[in-house]
Amino acid sequence: MTDSPSCRSSDLVVHFLPLRCAMSLLLRRVLALTVLALGVLPVAASRLAAQSGTITGKVTDAATRRPLENAQVQAQLVGGQSYGAISGADGAFRVVNLPDGTYNVTVRMLGFEQRTFTAQRPGANIDAALTERPTQLNQTVVTASRSRPEKALDAPAQISVVSSERIEERPAVTVTDHLRSTPGVDISRGGIAQSNVVARGFNNAFSGSMLMLQDYRFAGVPSLRVNVPFMFTGTNEDIDRMEVLLGPASALYGPNSSNGVLHVITKSPFASQGTTISVDGGERSVMRAGVRHAAKLNDKFAVKLSGEYMRGKDWEFTELSEPAVFPSTTDVPASRRGKANDRNFDLERFTGEARMDIRPTENTEAITTVGHTNIGSGIEYTGANGAAQIKGWTYTSLQQRFRWNRLFAQAFVNMSNAGNDNAQSDEGTYLLRSGKPIVDKSKVWAVQLQHGFDLGAKQSFTYGVDYIATNPETGNTINGGNEDVDNVTEYGGYLQSSTKPNKYFELLLAARGDANNVIEGQFFSPRAALIFKPTETQNIRFTYNRAFSTPANFSFFLDLIQSPNLGGSGFDLYARGNPPKNGFQFNRSCATGSAFGSYCMKSAYASQGQFVGTSAAAAFPGAVQALSSRLTPGIAAGLQAGGMPAAQAQALASGIVQYLGTRTPTNADLATRVSYISSATTPLAANDLQDIKPLSASFNNTFEVGYKGILGDRFRWDISYWGQQRGDVGTTAALSTPNVFFGNPTQLGGYLGQQIGAYLAGAGVPAQQIPGIASALATSLTPSVAGLPLGVVTFANGNTAPNAIYATYLTVPGKIWVSGLDMATDVVATDRLTFDMAFSWQSRNVFNNIAGGNNLPLMSNSPNSRGALGMRYRNENNGMGFELRTRYNEAYPVNSSVHATNYAFPIAAGRPGAAANPTIGANRCSPVGAGAYCYAGVPEAVTFDAQVSKRFDLGGKQKLLWTINAQNMFDNQVRTFPGMPEIGRMVMTRLQYSF
Repeated sequence: MTDSPSCRSSDLVVHFLPLRCAMSLLLRRVLALTVLALGVLPVAASRLAAQSGTITGKVTDAATRRPLENAQVQAQLVGGQSYGAISGADGAFRVVNLPDGTYNVTVRMLGFEQRTFTAQRPGANIDAALTERPTQLNQTVVTASRSRPEKALDAPAQISVVSSERIEERPAVTVTDHLRSTPGVDISRGGIAQSNVVARGFNNAFSGSMLMLQDYRFAGVPSLRVNVPFMFTGTNEDIDRMEVLLGPASALYGPNSSNGVLHVITKSPFASQGTTISVDGGERSVMRAGVRHAAKLNDKFAVKLSGEYMRGKDWEFTELSEPAVFPSTTDVPASRRGKANDRNFDLERFTGEARMDIRPTENTEAITTVGHTNIGSGIEYTGANGAAQIKGWTYTSLQQRFRWNRLFAQAFVNMSNAGNDNAQSDEGTYLLRSGKPIVDKSKVWAVQLQHGFDLGAKQSFTYGVDYIATNPETGNTINGGNEDVDNVTEYGGYLQSSTKPNKYFELLLAARGDANNVIEGQFFSPRAALIFKPTETQNIRFTYNRAFSTPANFSFFLDLIQSPNLGGSGFDLYARGNPPKNGFQFNRSCATGSAFGSYCMKSAYASQGQFVGTSAAAAFPGAVQALSSRLTPGIAAGLQAGGMPAAQAQALASGIVQYLGTRTPTNADLATRVSYISSATTPLAANDLQDIKPLSASFNNTFEVGYKGILGDRFRWDISYWGQQRGDVGTTAALSTPNVFFGNPTQLGGYLGQQIGAYLAGAGVPAQQIPGIASALATSLTPSVAGLPLGVVTFANGNTAPNAIYATYLTVPGKIWVSGLDMATDVVATDRLTFDMAFSWQSRNVFNNIAGGNNLPLMSNSPNSRGALGMRYRNENNGMGFELRTRYNEAYPVNSSVHATNYAFPIAAGRPGAAANPTIGANRCSPVGAGAYCYAGVPEAVTFDAQVSKRFDLGGKQKLLWTINAQNMFDNQVRTFPGMPEIGRMVMTRLQYSF
């Protein structure tokens, strides 16, 4: 259509046409637009109809149902483009203008697990309840309140959680590999698999101070009550999470939880159906294969089976205290006598677990679990007896749990078998210092009940009882002569009250009473906590705990040789338990003839090994007779050196030794010195030697103030400052029976010269030659005789021997005070990137005013400060993840029985540098004398770890995970405890397939 010549637009503008032309032009244009619209509108209408779809919904916190603002909602058209929306203050969202089709709707929120709703169409309304991401901010825990689920933010103690996700991604040999960056936790490593774990210091070799649980049952070795993580049953794939409770927990858990709790919680087959197969490999020839299968047979019945095999080659280390050749004594199996003592550094383990869950009703659950571990080969470090070579040690557990509403009950038995049937068996575990086999067929039974109820909305009670029976069966090896009297029974009960007067405050009060059959009296453990929550994400707490630990079974009943013929002295060193309720008493009935008060001694050289007055003079003739084969050649050689014919010299030497063996010197002739063999030149006075008091429980009073907070859904802060008064501080085995020596070498030389001269005169030696010969012979004999241990001031009770010295367990009087700080932070930078930091500090690790054994002060055997810093990235979309971490430990000294720094130990026979009668003991390492060696302190260490992982979604339930992890990736080889190898880099990879 065109304008007419008389009404063109140019005419309108230039010539001001009449109104008629203007109206005509306007009408024609309107008509043209109308016609165009009539053609376009149907098409546009169809397009608008196609884009008018909407998906709505609401995003909430699954736990509290509070709305979540600023959640990202993405609607992905299958095979097409995506559309987005953001949730408002009320949690509501609308994704608009959606073409018709099928959508996968993903909802993301910082700090929460994302959720995807598949096969959604326009018009759908979605209830998106998100679960807080437990690995980052606020995990659900059960350990702090003993089985009652609660948020970590609400728990009345500092508690850390290692999540299933991180456990799954990290290749590991034992559970402790997942704890290396946990605040407040100190780990000393003896190899790939061996480790000791404690919380807030006070570590030891062969430690059991931290209560370790696996699904609420004890996880330690029964009678030894030592934590051996390599013996845990089940697989890495079984673990749902690990909870670490710092500080005392006796009010709920009873004995032996005064130093914290480590709880390994495994997955329910109801919530983890399917099959997972994992293969790990790495340096040190490590190979591990694990499989787990869980199935829900119906809504009320589910089962799980899992198994794992692992092998590797441990870090090598030569211990100078282990003889090069095993002794040929009768207490060593015949097949091992006189054979080379070479460590086997091969590691091998098989473990498996079966579990059955029954849920007859919604609030009722019964769980049966059977677990078994077999360590085919390995090395474990004991406190009193050095390293043990593990061969075929098995550990079996049987557990039955029942829960109905708030009633919880369980019974379990743990059974250990070191692989030997008797004291002459060579098929199982044995001590590397003596070659003696270890028989351990011990068991521990336990029955536990707990129930709780509420009185209104503000008051709640929890109460329970525990019964524990320990039955050691050691075949007269570990417990020796105590085999028939070593059963221990423990029982106790507790009540806890929780009062919440308003939404801001909670008052927690608890009390527990316990008793057992080997310690006098009862034990009372109160607990109090005041918790203030100014907001839902802030928690300030003030707590007090009185917690206790009872000595382990072996502390009472151990009877085991530690070092045969210690340093060539002729005396065997035994580690012996402290008799229950009695302790040890010295024999003080020898006032006549004793040169050391009224103390009696036993000597192989006097009174046929029976008690006699403590006197070097009394042992002189017997000692000379016993050493005649050693003394005669030396005397003959001296006489020949002076020009005497060999035959005459030999006859005269034999006569001199026989003559000396008939002499009966008095205490005035030969002085007596009583000293510990570890400090042979340091004399004791009679009043220095005291009876050994019976062991008692160790009580710790702990005060703690802590803060937990989540700020802006991005920052978590958990900090605790604590102070602890530790009383009745028990020590490791300490040398307790001193030896008897000649007290004055000059006097001894004079007496020998006098007696030799008298014999020479009677033998017809020319008088003018006698003084020179007698003096020369006395001078040569005195050094070897003066250092000879002649006897031992030993106990009146306990079936002691004249050639045995004893190290036993002591309760040290006095109290110590130590304080510390534990801090952990998490920063959620984005929904993919997080940072975390952990730091721990304690005020002291050496207590100079408390004797700790080995004539050294008590030590906590842990660093004063340690920390870790990490960064973690995880992309949910493509499955990529990586982690970087650095760890720091301050240097520290150690005093833990045979693992002590600044202490000279004798080098065992056949090892390089071995020598007779070495100078050993405390503070003898600068320099160390001939025939002895010292351990260096644990050095300062900085290590770096890295990990890369990739997850592949293969469709349906099929998933694939690949991980490579490098611990100590720069190979900073560091020893974390004396007498153990330096630990270097460990790179491992994992391939895991789930379906």
